Amino acid sequence: MVNREEVEEQLHQIVEVMLGEAGVRDYQRPMQTLLGQSGPFEYQPPNEHDSKASFQAELKLVKDLLRHLLALQGLLGVAASQADSSVEAVRMRVNIDYKLFRNAPRAFIRNPVDLVRKNIADSGGFNILGPVLADYQAALADRLTELKNQQEKFWNLKGRAPDHYARVIALHLARLYSSHTGRFPTLGTSGITGDPSTAYSRALKAVFSTLQIETRVRGPASWALNQLTEADLVRPKSQYPGTLPRGISLGH
Repeated sequence: MVNREEVEEQLHQIVEVMLGEAGVRDYQRPMQTLLGQSGPFEYQPPNEHDSKASFQAELKLVKDLLRHLLALQGLLGVAASQADSSVEAVRMRVNIDYKLFRNAPRAFIRNPVDLVRKNIADSGGFNILGPVLADYQAALADRLTELKNQQEKFWNLKGRAPDHYARVIALHLARLYSSHTGRFPTLGTSGITGDPSTAYSRALKAVFSTLQIETRVRGPASWALNQLTEADLVRPKSQYPGTLPRGISLGH
């Protein structure tokens, strides 16, 4: 895929042609953000993995890391609890702290990693390791929750899974069309060529090409049109810089 700016410019041009064909003459592109131009709609994939195999590989890795991490934390907890009563535990702790101190960067701190290693060693590495591993465990647990949610949504479906990315894009474009024209888009194909024959379906085919979605238009478009409601026909109100939405006050 080309870079983000080029993708968003192409999407804007497609939308402008689509709305122009539908009779809309006052379409304005969203205001640029600090990060640059934004697209006419959200176009990032809803799922992170290109295949079920890729998803399962990360899921297994996260589970394995958590399992081994919990085992290590258990052993460290035992060692810490014995530090005041076991000569062997005290000896091990003192030696580990000394070796961490000896091996940490000293003369030249070249990067943030060197500084962190030095600070850990200076603070007593054995004591620091527990909280660091706890933070790492919490991060892995959060990631595991995310992956399980994705598993239910994208990868546990019976039969051939629908192309969620194509469906989401088709719905975003359909809602944009509806809100700016005040009517629902239609789906049609040419009886001669089989190509899309309405402003919406032609635009969707062009959007799929820009985003490198290798899916036919009809399936995702039919699904998207069935999701539309009367609320999608309401045109969003413009918000101008320096103003607050109606009914919102900062008070005194």
